[in-house]
Formats: sequence, structure tokens, C-alpha cells
Amino acid sequence: MQLVELLPHVARLVPIADRYFASKQAGERANQAALAAMAEGVQADLGQVTKAHAGLYRKMQEQEAQIAEMRDEVRQARTAMEQRVETLERRLAAASRWIKVGVSLNVVLLLIIVGLLLRK
Repeated sequence: MQLVELLPHVARLVPIADRYFASKQAGERANQAALAAMAEGVQADLGQVTKAHAGLYRKMQEQEAQIAEMRDEVRQARTAMEQRVETLERRLAAASRWIKVGVSLNVVLLLIIVGLLLRK
């Protein structure tokens, strides 16, 4: 008996509950769609970042190769310069010896000339 009395009230509540659940389900679908759109956006951004990093990585490898070439050139230049410095040092030492010998001979010859001039 009581169920028969509540039946008209329940009949009015069913459409309200149906609308509530439908709106809730629509909200969840909207949230899912928004999350899916955000996920696609993030994936697109990650793709762009990956492409940018690939370009940077390629540039970095090219620069590493250039740096290696420059390092070899600097080593070769340093070796050549060290050899030139050694050659110049040897020549300077030889020139210094010749100057010492020349000055000594000049002093001896000067003394001989002075001695010969003083004898006469």
C-alpha cells in the first residue's frame, strides 16, 4: 500500500535523476575530451622538442668534430713552433760563441798592434 502511494512521487523523481546522471556523464565526457586534447597537445609538443633536440645533438656532433680538428691543428702548430724555437736557440748559441771568439781575436789583434806600434 505504501509503495502505491509513493509511486507517483518516484515517477516524478526518475526523470530528475535521469537528467542528473546524464549531465554528470556529459561532464565526464567533456573532461575526457579535454584530457585527450591536452594529451595530444603534450604529445605534439614532445615531438617538437624531440626534433629540436635531434637538431641540437647533430650540431653538437658537428662542433665536436670541428673542435677535434682544431685541437690537432693547434698541436701541430705547437710542435712546429717548439722546433723553430729550438733551432733559433741553437743558432743564437752558435752566434754567441762566434761573437765571443771574434771579440777575443780582436782584443788579441789590438794588443799585438798596440805592442808593435809601441816597439817602434
